[in-house]
Amino acid sequence: MTRSLGNRLTWYLLIGVLAVSGLDSYLSLSRTRMTLLDHLRGEVAAISRTIRATLAVAGDDAPERYFAQLAAGISGFENILGLVFYDRQGQVITLSASLRERQLPAVDVRTVIESRTPVEGVFHEGNAQRYYRVEPVVNTQGEGVAAFLIVEDFPFFTREFRSRAVQSLLTTLILLAVLAVIVSVTIRQSVTVPLRAFARRLEAIGRGDFSQRLQLSRADEIGQLAHEFDRMCAQLEAARGALMAESEEKLRLERALRHSEKLAAIGQLASRIAHEIGTPLNVIQGRAEQLLQRGTLQEKEKDLLCIIISQIERITSFIRQLLTLARRPEPQMRLLQLNEIVRRVWEVIGERSHTPEVQVTLFLAEDLPPIWGDPDQLQQVLLNLSVNALQAVGTAGRVSIETRLQPNGDGIGQEAVELVVADTGPGIRPEDLPHLFEPFFTTKSAAGGSGLGLAISREIVRNHRGDIRVESQPGHGTRFIVAVPTLRSQTVHRPKARVEEAVPPSAAKEDGYDR
Repeated sequence: MTRSLGNRLTWYLLIGVLAVSGLDSYLSLSRTRMTLLDHLRGEVAAISRTIRATLAVAGDDAPERYFAQLAAGISGFENILGLVFYDRQGQVITLSASLRERQLPAVDVRTVIESRTPVEGVFHEGNAQRYYRVEPVVNTQGEGVAAFLIVEDFPFFTREFRSRAVQSLLTTLILLAVLAVIVSVTIRQSVTVPLRAFARRLEAIGRGDFSQRLQLSRADEIGQLAHEFDRMCAQLEAARGALMAESEEKLRLERALRHSEKLAAIGQLASRIAHEIGTPLNVIQGRAEQLLQRGTLQEKEKDLLCIIISQIERITSFIRQLLTLARRPEPQMRLLQLNEIVRRVWEVIGERSHTPEVQVTLFLAEDLPPIWGDPDQLQQVLLNLSVNALQAVGTAGRVSIETRLQPNGDGIGQEAVELVVADTGPGIRPEDLPHLFEPFFTTKSAAGGSGLGLAISREIVRNHRGDIRVESQPGHGTRFIVAVPTLRSQTVHRPKARVEEAVPPSAAKEDGYDR
């Protein structure tokens, strides 16, 4: 269990204040005691001088005659316990009735008479303290002839001393209580709370959250510490962001390298296939077309020749897609409007959605800014995605094509025009999503597609400095989002290309487009 720093500081300060206050109270009570004793001593001395003056006025060398009367009179004074008279030999002659049963101080009275020097002090009678004074009596010749003892009680002294001691103790306790509250609140607000916040921020940093800030506007050491802490967090956050960006860039380059190596291998394979298979296929297709033109063939023979020709065209289309994927043809960039491409493709796929149960809808945003791209290649991307969507919904469902403007397009970090192709088909399994854009990967049956359509589409979109992504859940359909930067958002150098007005693209062939 950790002890609070604020509580320890409070206790240390209170202990120090208590020590200083205790020492001050002790010294103050000591001064009070000395003052009260001086007051008591002065009072007894005044009574002694009064008695000596009375005897001196009498002018009698035999003062013993007045002792009994003086003892009775002085005993009536407040706090005076009594009076004792001694002869020249130091023997008691007369004493007050109140002192007959009491203990008297042990004083050498004869020495006091001979030296004619008064003696005073404090003596104890049981648990009580008494103050006494022995005063010599001198005759007209200046000789000591007698002495008297005055004994005074301490009730006033004791009450006054106790009263001041209690007052000092109460003052010290109140001072400690007030200081405890003030110091505790001050330390809590100035030290404990900022340090606890500092500890919480450090724990968050330990968990990897560098966005924490103290933001204390104070001109003391805590404020300086908070400022330096915030500056350190900002530097750590910036360093972490730079490190993550560098790591992501390295990962991207590594993936691009692996992808380039894969495409190079595909290119070699495609060139080999085109050389070894393409020529014989062209010969076979030519001979089949010549046979088909003969008028003596039966219908069954014509059907078989048509099947041969269609399969050869299918193989040729596959080889062409391989070459397209491997060679990465340079896009012929020009200014164009994405909505125009969508309308051209819609004219093509509209014929395929001839069943009443399949509905194709367009949602085209108005006043879209122009983009910089190759209309034929972008049409190929849109046609591929649209055909995939129609195949996904089958004989019943909805396909929608939407265009929209995004101020900060996802995946490219700048203003972009987005193309969204959505369907209500069965969706894609989560384990298939990471491999969807890989060459030769397909979610269709073995005879349903080559697995090159989406790979080619991604290459085309990347050549346009854009991004393509997919959102899908099983049973909830699929959405493909293509983001292409607008012309006004592109600040990097454009690739050299022929700039001309967009022209209507030729009708796209639909063979080979698959997911």
